[in-house]
Amino acid sequence: MANFKVSFEIEVEASSPLEAAQTAQSWMREDDWQFYVQNRDTKEVFSVDLQEELPDAVIPVEKYEPFIEQ
Repeated sequence: MANFKVSFEIEVEASSPLEAAQTAQSWMREDDWQFYVQNRDTKEVFSVDLQEELPDAVIPVEKYEPFIEQ
């Protein structure tokens, strides 16, 4: 069995970090999301859209650029 890392990124307008997290959580409970999934062994990254039918739901990502910058 493979080991995967999963991330998703959204932009939220809010008055505080807590409000932003609460808004994101409420959206997660209501909708389907697109995720970025990385195989930890092979380092391959895939875009997975849960609203799409197979095989279109999983697409290889050639260059993954994180949303959050430091």
